[in-house]
Amino acid sequence: MKKVLLSLVALVAVSSADQLVKLNVSGMTCPACVKNVKGTLNEVSGVKESSVYLKEGKAEVKAADGTKPEAMCDAVKKAGYGCSVAK
Repeated sequence: MKKVLLSLVALVAVSSADQLVKLNVSGMTCPACVKNVKGTLNEVSGVKESSVYLKEGKAEVKAADGTKPEAMCDAVKKAGYGCSVAK
């Protein structure tokens, strides 16, 4: 029982080491753009999952703590879209 509890505590500690990064993304005009941006973000090292919103021109990215938001924006820009870290 003690091992299970310690494992759960360790798992929670790892999960809480994530960060949520919000990005402003411009230049998306259709669902294919959303898919492209999402795929691009998911390829960035440290990114665990992303959600991209066409109408709002925004993305929310769950990433490992220490993952640089600028690296995410750089990847989005290389894919042909505008990007800035939301403040």
